[in-house]
Amino acid sequence: MNSARAAWTIYGKEPAATRLHVLVRTLTCPFEPLLKRFPAQGAALDVGCGHGLLINLLARDPLHAGLTLCGIDHDAAKIEQARRSAPAGVEFSTRRLEAFPAHCFDAVSVVDVLYTVRREAWGEILAGCLRVLRPGGRLILKEVIDRPRWKYWTIMAQETLSVTLFGITKGERPHFESAADYCRAVAQAGFGLLEAQPLKSATWISHFLVVAQKPAGLLP
Repeated sequence: MNSARAAWTIYGKEPAATRLHVLVRTLTCPFEPLLKRFPAQGAALDVGCGHGLLINLLARDPLHAGLTLCGIDHDAAKIEQARRSAPAGVEFSTRRLEAFPAHCFDAVSVVDVLYTVRREAWGEILAGCLRVLRPGGRLILKEVIDRPRWKYWTIMAQETLSVTLFGITKGERPHFESAADYCRAVAQAGFGLLEAQPLKSATWISHFLVVAQKPAGLLP
């Protein structure tokens, strides 16, 4: 799947600013490796979905036709745009993570979310992901890391403008941590690590992927 071409088509009826935003997102974030980490069947939730790009790409991927898809975000305006761009059967809402029952998803993704959340709150978010996953379910976490430093300062400048000046991303002041910090937070939440590796990118952004699993038989 060509993510950039797909995004431009999916959001074709949205304002130009939104189309440009999702296009740039696909050009700077490696979505293909993320899509490959989702199961072919079951139910998946994207936490902090924004315009719903990841879920909308999954919904149009024949390899994931058996997935029931849901995205949540606290930005109501973005959720409305995600809904307008979604095919039938895909759910987008401003529901909070704790509103979902336990053991209801086979995969939960958190993609470029924690960098706008203070570190003290990471545990609560990851614990919520663990709770809603079925035993054996998968967490797919992607964040930007703080190395190499020249990439760190470049993306920090970009995101500071996005969050504090333009308000494109709603959240706290951005901060990018080390790969070890993200892995440690996931493990401390009770997950078993399956993968932890950088994702190749030709841009100024250092992407890092963590895939983890809820232990079989673990109760929330």
